[in-house]
Amino acid sequence: MKNITVYLGSSGHARPVFFEAAQSLGTLIAQQKKSLIYGGMDAGLMGVLARAALNAGTHVTGVIPKSLQDSERVQKSLSETIFVNDLWERKRQLFLRGDVLVTLPGGFGTLDEMMEVLYWAGLRLHQKPSILVNIDGYWDDIIALLPALPDFDPASLQIANSVEDAVSMLDQLIPDSATPAAVLPHFEDEITRQTQEPLIFTEITTRNIYYAACALGLRQLNRHQRPVGFLNDRGQFDLLLKWFEKARHEAFITPKCLSLFEVAESREFLGKKLRAQQDILINLHLDKWGKSVT
Repeated sequence: MKNITVYLGSSGHARPVFFEAAQSLGTLIAQQKKSLIYGGMDAGLMGVLARAALNAGTHVTGVIPKSLQDSERVQKSLSETIFVNDLWERKRQLFLRGDVLVTLPGGFGTLDEMMEVLYWAGLRLHQKPSILVNIDGYWDDIIALLPALPDFDPASLQIANSVEDAVSMLDQLIPDSATPAAVLPHFEDEITRQTQEPLIFTEITTRNIYYAACALGLRQLNRHQRPVGFLNDRGQFDLLLKWFEKARHEAFITPKCLSLFEVAESREFLGKKLRAQQDILINLHLDKWGKSVT
């Protein structure tokens, strides 16, 4: 478990407890003589994590898409910066380069990354260990939801309540000695194709949470303006929607992010809401990332 990939938020407006956790994790990774791989930005928890690891003397690799706004906020002085073409290639590189995958609090993008690797694990495409770090109960709703998902493999995820617990798990985990599958299914190309056909989710599965989080993350980045809807006719999405509210409350997504999707209990009403949905533009520099710190 030499190379630690960490998924986490880029919001600059979260509570101090989350920044302290990111700083502690970066320092502990370095103290354990391990290297860090992350999304390359200087914003939010991402920047705090990277700077802490660098200051503690370890190798930090950032992977960042040159075609997205993220590239405007690349963390300076990284040991290695890898520019890739798009969001999918960033996620693929983060996955491939890590021996273990650790998730701290974050927004749509962080949920996308975590659920993506859990979806692949459920398909038996890899056996890399994943750790979800549940700082201050941030992931409670997702943790409660996971066991009900028909395509979730409980063996693919460990839960830690602190970064100290997460780091103590690292050397107890069994590394995946197999080569990951050559083809890893993803949804970016489908989501961003030239169409206004709505993306409607009716069943709660690992796959669909991953698909929806990816769609919302890309819409937040203005990579598409397709309407996104959840048909919540049996309350199946209640816990996911509750987590969306928590992510907004904790400032990992902006208030506007809750306008990126519609929810209804009938297909007819959902269709009407989706047809009336307006384009949403989010200024990430002002509304999410905050001041640049390098």
